[in-house]
Amino acid sequence: MVSAFRRRKSLRKVAVVFGVAPGTVRYWVQRAAGRRLDRVDWEDRSRAPRRTQRTSDALERKILAIRRRLKQRSALGEH
Repeated sequence: MVSAFRRRKSLRKVAVVFGVAPGTVRYWVQRAAGRRLDRVDWEDRSRAPRRTQRTSDALERKILAIRRRLKQRSALGEH
């Protein structure tokens, strides 16, 4: 795909020839980033965030305390 794109074929034409979405062609072209094709790392990479967003322990304790108070004192009960 990258080679075909670099030979001045349009992104859409390359996508049609390879039977993929234009975004897929764009992804691999950007991954090659102008480097020689034999020097590009073509291995799959995870797209998951490197660091998950986690609620701090202190905030979690505050939330649980508020929930307990609401359950005991609020007309809303569990809410």
